[in-house]
Amino acid sequence: MNLFDLSVRCLARKRVRTLLLFGIVFAASAFIYAGWACRSAGIRTQSEGKRAIGASFRLEENEANRHVRSTEALKKIGKNTNGSADGTHVEQLESGAWWVWHDHSFETLQMEDILTLAGQEGISEYNITTANIVVNLAGAARVEDPDTEHDGEGNWVSLRGDRDMRLDMDVQNGNVEVREGRMIVPGDENVCVISRELAELNGLRTGDCLEFGERNPSETSAVCRAEIVGIYDTVRKMTPIMYGDSYRSENIIFTDLRFPEKAEGHEGDPLYQYAVFWVEDVDEYDVVRERMKAADIEWERYDFLDNTGMSDTVASNFGDMETLSTLLLALVTGAGALILFLIFLFWLGGRIHEIGVLLAIGRSKTAVVMQMVLEGVLIGSAAFGLTTFCAPAVSQGVADYLVGYELAQEVPESAAEGRMLYLDEGTQVLGVETAVTPNVVIRSACSVLGMIVAAVLLSGVPVAVKRPREILSRMS
Repeated sequence: MNLFDLSVRCLARKRVRTLLLFGIVFAASAFIYAGWACRSAGIRTQSEGKRAIGASFRLEENEANRHVRSTEALKKIGKNTNGSADGTHVEQLESGAWWVWHDHSFETLQMEDILTLAGQEGISEYNITTANIVVNLAGAARVEDPDTEHDGEGNWVSLRGDRDMRLDMDVQNGNVEVREGRMIVPGDENVCVISRELAELNGLRTGDCLEFGERNPSETSAVCRAEIVGIYDTVRKMTPIMYGDSYRSENIIFTDLRFPEKAEGHEGDPLYQYAVFWVEDVDEYDVVRERMKAADIEWERYDFLDNTGMSDTVASNFGDMETLSTLLLALVTGAGALILFLIFLFWLGGRIHEIGVLLAIGRSKTAVVMQMVLEGVLIGSAAFGLTTFCAPAVSQGVADYLVGYELAQEVPESAAEGRMLYLDEGTQVLGVETAVTPNVVIRSACSVLGMIVAAVLLSGVPVAVKRPREILSRMS
């Protein structure tokens, strides 16, 4: 009887042992498959992560420079003097106190600088967003909390101007969705998009017009009209920038870029708060960033925020998935080998009679150990073959769990640090795929085979070190 036939007969005779070993090798093989598949998924995700997140840059005012410019303007005006300089104004009130304030020209991003950056090679599209401008809503009622005092507030709402509403951060983040009508597009004038709550409260629909005026209107105040082109639903509440119903989500009205300044009574004096630039080819992200930083604009006025702080963190987390997958492989392979070693070692004690008979009929100790190795390989082959059919689902589940965990960690961190995370609810990160390629199969097979052979050889050490006479003497 050859070695193969003997191994098969032993496995058939010890059914419980065979089934237990089969289950252990099957479970270990599934996670080994997942480990190798997640390594390749992690590599692909690292190169694709920015596509899912949105490779973009944001321009906003630098607070330190703002303070420097204000100080310099005050020096130009002079101490204890009414006057104006560089958008800074000083006025003594009747009470004797001095009031210092800044107009829009001091606070706004400069349009020429925005256009310079938007024109850089590699930028596919851009958006400009104004600050939330509080104005008076005429001829309609705003949404109010009946349990809140509104002393000092009129019928005020917030206007937010966008060059392209589709690229507004709250739209990109999925906080609002326009489900009736359309969004505001470049070139629109005197149009707006209102909340579902505001529309239902006033019986408004697309095509109707709203009138706006200065926050505290006078008899000479002009009234500006905007046509309602869309109605949005609030998926998640937009974070109010200040206390009061003027800033609540339902009272935020999206308009074309230049409308807020008209309604406020400051036409020609806009207040641009953000400008966001999207990169055409994410693989050129770093190159485009350096190209933009070399642009000739007043950089000291701005903070130039890119998604590197967030994208690289997420990408590194996805890159870390390769490290986590390697750790998973090491743990599963090591633990599997240890469990198999202990099982084979335990069962070896129950096979002394069998081993003694084999040695008595002239089998070498090497042949005895090789028989046990072959038994392990046969069990492993059957378990590995079945695992191959389950590997895609197991691998995808493990990869989704790791990526979901990293994103769950990143979202609150991004919010706490004020970083942008352009992921709609339920969005799947591109590149998280765990196709069981021939390369994955070969590596997994080698890992499972190595685990089994290592476990069996280690458990066979007691047989190898004992003399045949010692083994035969234990049979009596």
